[in-house]
Amino acid sequence: MTSHTTPGITEWGVAGGPDAQEGPDAHEQGVARDTSIVGAVARDVATWAAQRGLTPVALSGFSLSFAVIAAAWLTGISFRAEATAFVALVASFVSGRAARWYGANRMTATADWAQGACALLAELAVYAGIAGGVSANAGTGLTGPVGNQLKDSFLATLGGAGANGVWRLAVTAAILLAVREMANICVTAAKVRTTVLEGPEAARKILAPSPPSGIRLVLLCLVVMLAGARTAFALVLLLGVLALLVRIGVVGRNSGVIGYRGDGPLSVWIGSFVGGRLPPVPPLIVGLLVTGVLTWLGLGNLPGILVFTPAEAMLLAALGCWHPHDRARDWLVPPLIQTGEYVFLAALGFAGRVPAPVTFALLAAVAIRHFDLAYRARDQVSPDWFIRRTGRPPVLPGADWRGLGWEGRMIVAGIAAAAGILPYAYPVFAVYMWLLLFRDALTGWAAVSATTAVPAAGAEPAGTAR
Repeated sequence: MTSHTTPGITEWGVAGGPDAQEGPDAHEQGVARDTSIVGAVARDVATWAAQRGLTPVALSGFSLSFAVIAAAWLTGISFRAEATAFVALVASFVSGRAARWYGANRMTATADWAQGACALLAELAVYAGIAGGVSANAGTGLTGPVGNQLKDSFLATLGGAGANGVWRLAVTAAILLAVREMANICVTAAKVRTTVLEGPEAARKILAPSPPSGIRLVLLCLVVMLAGARTAFALVLLLGVLALLVRIGVVGRNSGVIGYRGDGPLSVWIGSFVGGRLPPVPPLIVGLLVTGVLTWLGLGNLPGILVFTPAEAMLLAALGCWHPHDRARDWLVPPLIQTGEYVFLAALGFAGRVPAPVTFALLAAVAIRHFDLAYRARDQVSPDWFIRRTGRPPVLPGADWRGLGWEGRMIVAGIAAAAGILPYAYPVFAVYMWLLLFRDALTGWAAVSATTAVPAAGAEPAGTAR
């Protein structure tokens, strides 16, 4: 599973391999040139870790642990609790930078994945902590010296009144975060593959992923202290939408992101009838529009089996799953597919009276699953059950049998809604997805800890938000 058909291009048709670089990774150069106080402290922490035999993965774990501690303190709405969370997030930020600095010249696939996964988990945990603080204290979500002045503004009812409204904002912020990170991964794939196939000059025309954004959580905590949870989430949503709008204009030919879609067995089966002859974007846009319109009208208004309509419409995206995804806008396919899935699961949870924290937990698990599969496809570490053997090259990533795939999860959720058991099904589904993530992390990434990672060409690995 490690042979290459083209230098820098894996046998799956996705960007990867040590030859994919156009030179020293710009991110690594940026880390080495960092002369700020934070950079100096991060280097000292990395030196301390190296002297004690710790690994970059361990430092990434420390970063996540500090973020979880911060999330726990954010559940208490008091200046002391928020100040403690702020200190913990600073420690998380420094630990994350130390992990990147430590592993800059010896990055493995496991360390690269761990940095990205821990960063994504950290941000999701902080979102949950902020929303949980409003629930635990029966607050309005507008606190602090600035928040108290905004209680009569539109922010007071943004997302809905009370704690449920704040949780809806948290869910929306989590969706934007997940889609943005997947877009970054896909843009990086397009940049790396273009470097190999067309040269560095062509790759430079592709907008690089967002710069390191670990400071975002520190600033978010400051906003919570000054203006409360609602204001913080409103700011996150605004910045998330702007970041996605910037991404939409990217033209990335030869992106080769077929392995990043997260297709399940049903999607792969449907796509086999077309055999890659249909471009993936047009049918996906149609399905996404139908899903969006029905969600806007309200899934709770769809009786019985009609609740499957958005899932059936999204199955149009399955027609393109065998396409090589090598056109200018094909890198958009994975984030758009996942947008449809997230929107459907979230809207169904809200309409089905599922507790908002449970819906958040399920969406967070699904987001990490998509992230994990994308990294597996990029670094060629997927197990045999995730390989689609066609008898001819390339050997394509196949169905996510255990995770059911994006279409399987939508169908299962629709069945639960039609049967009226959604409040019971979502918690079970969330627990299953989280257990699956832990199992695959332990049995998959731990087994490839010595595998060389695929650095981004001219950019920090997507998903590494620290």
